[in-house]
Amino acid sequence: MMPREVLLFDVGGVLADWDGITPLVELTGGRLSREEARRFWLEFAPLDPFETGKASSSGFLEAAVEALSLDMSSEAFAQHYAGWVTGLYPGTQELLERIDPRFYMAILSNNNALHWPVIQRTGLEVHFDAVFLSHEIGYRKPDPRAWQYVLETLECSASQVVFLDDNPECVDAARALGVRSHLVKGREALEACLEEEGYLLS
Repeated sequence: MMPREVLLFDVGGVLADWDGITPLVELTGGRLSREEARRFWLEFAPLDPFETGKASSSGFLEAAVEALSLDMSSEAFAQHYAGWVTGLYPGTQELLERIDPRFYMAILSNNNALHWPVIQRTGLEVHFDAVFLSHEIGYRKPDPRAWQYVLETLECSASQVVFLDDNPECVDAARALGVRSHLVKGREALEACLEEEGYLLS
């Protein structure tokens, strides 16, 4: 049984600057609203096998170009898509260093083979005891099995985990499992949440 409380972080939108909304609105010439673009990444069926490690990027990219009626090749869209992760928010690493060491630090992120290498180059992983990526564990939030995989691997209960994510659907799914969860978007919101909840060293 895990002896410590677990702080479980999403990456994109919480620790790292991933904006798939504004570029998607721009690429579609405004045919998608910002909310429609946000939900596209949660609901577009061909993304799931790619982000759960069951398919290569090519099928997803081709399907996305077709579904979005984009006037570009899948190769061109791949260049756009890969560039939507621009690295960590400024000050993220310093903020992580201020977290109380009583917590076991872990990541649970919907991710893929195009975006995760960008994050790896930032050195983010050195701050964490465990990293759970959808394309490696085979489950993608808000599928409850993603959190269940974490709980079983860490041998901890839901009540031991504090989860931070920028998508309300993921926060709601975690809460339904009994995981204490906070909706945070961006580094400033993350810092405010960590401070308010007493997770940072004084």
